Amino acid sequence: MAPTITNKHGLPEALVAAVRNDPYAGGGDISVTKLIDSPRRRQLWLEHQDGIAEDVSERIWALLGQAVHHILERAGTDTLVEQRLFAEVDGWTLSGQFDRLHLGQKTLSDYKVTTTYKAKGDENWTRQLNVLRWLAHENGLIVDKLEIVAIFRDFRRSEADRNPDYPQQAVKVIEIPVWPLDLTEKYIKERIRLHQVAQARVHGELPLCTDDERWFSGDKWALMKPGGKRALRVLDEKPEFVQEGLVLEHRPGQYRRCEQYCEVASWCTQWQNTQTSVETYATDSE
Repeated sequence: MAPTITNKHGLPEALVAAVRNDPYAGGGDISVTKLIDSPRRRQLWLEHQDGIAEDVSERIWALLGQAVHHILERAGTDTLVEQRLFAEVDGWTLSGQFDRLHLGQKTLSDYKVTTTYKAKGDENWTRQLNVLRWLAHENGLIVDKLEIVAIFRDFRRSEADRNPDYPQQAVKVIEIPVWPLDLTEKYIKERIRLHQVAQARVHGELPLCTDDERWFSGDKWALMKPGGKRALRVLDEKPEFVQEGLVLEHRPGQYRRCEQYCEVASWCTQWQNTQTSVETYATDSE
């Protein structure tokens, strides 16, 4: 059963219908995007999907991303567009769909509607495209080059003119490192094993999400003047010594995905225990 789609903000019915009529069809036991994601999150989603509600407003950028994929159909000859590939891995069927494969250039391209924050790339993009490359190889398709075509939804010309490190246009092609196929296969098998363990619920428990999977911002330590409101300096690690006349303020990191972007957080004991720990820390600090 798919999650319930809500419309809390009264958006136009055409948008609601477009989201509800999403033609996505995965297939197989696990998709590439699920493979590289948290086994705990996937398993909780499988167990509680009939209780999950997603609002249309939270799916708008994904909807626009699909619109970009439709435009790719105009790409012309010598290209394959939006094809889903399958391969058997240790008893499971892995499936993945690429956006565009240029046969002559042996280049696999994935189009992302994203933010300028990711203008230098993203580790999950590297994992995703290399697994897709392995799938292509298993299906007789040769891929020598991987790239993300990033379309920045928050691009600002004024910031580009002011800051040379900011993307200089609203679209950027980001080349992705290519892994050796044997190492990619090793990675895939390890991820399959982790998801199989989670699905089996060995001893009734689920593996914990990593800090990376939870988008943990990391703890910070701020050097402050006594009674001051602004930090003189913010450090990623706790210093061994603090200069006389200054105080050290510990700022616990945030699990941004758990807080705002995980649809199964309400069923996750790991997140509940984290909240309890934060509340205890706040109480002890007072």
